Amino acid sequence: MGYSKFRSTHDNWIQVQEADLTNLLQAKNSPLLPDQELRALVNKAMKHYEDYSSVRRDLAKEDPTTLFSPPWCASFENSFLYIGGCRPSLFIRLLYSLSGDSFESHLDDFLAGRLDARTQGLNGTMALSAGQLRQVNKLHCRVLKEEGKLSARLATLQEAVADKPLLPIAKERKRRAEQVAVCSSTSSSDDVGINVEVEKALESYDKGLGELLGEADVLRVATARELVEGVLSPKQAVDLLVAAKQLHLSIHEWGMGRDLQHRRG
Repeated sequence: MGYSKFRSTHDNWIQVQEADLTNLLQAKNSPLLPDQELRALVNKAMKHYEDYSSVRRDLAKEDPTTLFSPPWCASFENSFLYIGGCRPSLFIRLLYSLSGDSFESHLDDFLAGRLDARTQGLNGTMALSAGQLRQVNKLHCRVLKEEGKLSARLATLQEAVADKPLLPIAKERKRRAEQVAVCSSTSSSDDVGINVEVEKALESYDKGLGELLGEADVLRVATARELVEGVLSPKQAVDLLVAAKQLHLSIHEWGMGRDLQHRRG
């Protein structure tokens, strides 16, 4: 698997994002468009997201470390990555942001029914009902729990490969280097044995990373789909997808600009 296929997959995804955003913005600005057409656009955008995630899972089986810090993305963009992509809970935070600047600070009051998000004048573009808020809050708690599990497994994987296979090997290589400096001789067969151990450890690490990235992608897609299909109205779903795509494309554009400014591009 060459670098070019990874790069072309990402470049194609950016083009798909831009095309989907154009269609969604047109729908957002067409107040008389029926719900059926809005839903069709949402389903189309989600299908594109699922297809991209499926391709990524295949690529991750061959070279997951590249997807954890992709060289075709700007360093600014990579600093936002969580297991190779956005945090699944970001979709929910975007939803809260669309509901108004002070929405989260009053979330407990909305959930308890002491305030109505639709009548509080929060300057948001999306007014959620009490029933929707309860669904979103329940989903948020579940997604945060799953994110915590993935983060813990990533930490365990990193610690395991560093503590067990790699640290003893690194110490042995240092010992051999010191021995060579004193004796001016070394065994090439011993070096080959060490290199084989390192390769086995890195292959095991790559496999673990690929599995984690695949599960994180599944969670990302499932979170977005549950929101746009199970919680939000078609118009609200369009608003959320517009915000998500605008944020992603803006971070990508700003990052590329910063890299050029700092001569990293």
